Amino acid sequence: MSNVMHLSPTLRVATLADLPAVSELAEDLAALHHQAWPTVFAPASGSSRDDAHWQESITGDGRVTFVAELDGRNAGFVTLACITETHSLFQPVRFARVNSVCVATWARGKGIGRALMQEAEAWAGAQRASEIRLVVWAFNEPALRMYEELGYTVRSHTLGKVLGGAGA
Repeated sequence: MSNVMHLSPTLRVATLADLPAVSELAEDLAALHHQAWPTVFAPASGSSRDDAHWQESITGDGRVTFVAELDGRNAGFVTLACITETHSLFQPVRFARVNSVCVATWARGKGIGRALMQEAEAWAGAQRASEIRLVVWAFNEPALRMYEELGYTVRSHTLGKVLGGAGA
């Protein structure tokens, strides 16, 4: 029998006081994306370059950021926005969009991402959203697996092609 204790994360709504912690956690996210696709994603900055982006995620209208803590440490976050979409080609819908999910390297595999997504879904329901949507990059196989296990399905594929000479 193992003496290892499995702790559950504590989740809470982020405030502006969490901006430094969210920005620091996001450095791992930036590094992961840049390593996989450096022609698309900027490298981690090691500075406050992205603070305005994360501040909008925390304080913007119709937005929320949840922070996960594990054993007194910041373990991850999820950012969301609630959107009402009306377009002549689609059925009107109110949905929540997951903009970013980040789990600290040391906290991966401990259920943080799942807990954040469950909190995201609860928030979406409280906002009267009928569904939740997200984009995950094809290289991020661990995230893809988790989303599929949580019941998310592919709705579309976004394709891209680098054009010779354009921006090169």
